[in-house]
Amino acid sequence: MPTATPHIFLPLDFNQLFDLARQLPNNQKRQLADLLLQEEAADDVPEAHKKLVLARIKKYDRNPELLIEEEDAIKMINQM
Repeated sequence: MPTATPHIFLPLDFNQLFDLARQLPNNQKRQLADLLLQEEAADDVPEAHKKLVLARIKKYDRNPELLIEEEDAIKMINQM
C-alpha cells in the first residue's frame, strides 16, 4: 500500500501514463489495478451506508459479546 508522499505533477496525457503503467512488472500492474478499483469502489458507497456501518462497528465495540464466529455466521447464511 502506498505511503503518504509529496504530490508530484507531471505534464502527462492519458496515453503517456498508460504506456508508463504498461512498463511496470506484472505484480505492480496488478497492485496498481487493485488500488484503482478499491478507490473507485470506496467512492461508490453511499454516505448513508457508511454511517450505518460505522454505527454497527461502534455497537460491537461497546458489546463484543454480540459478535458471532465467522464459521457460525456462514452456517446461518447457508441455512437461509
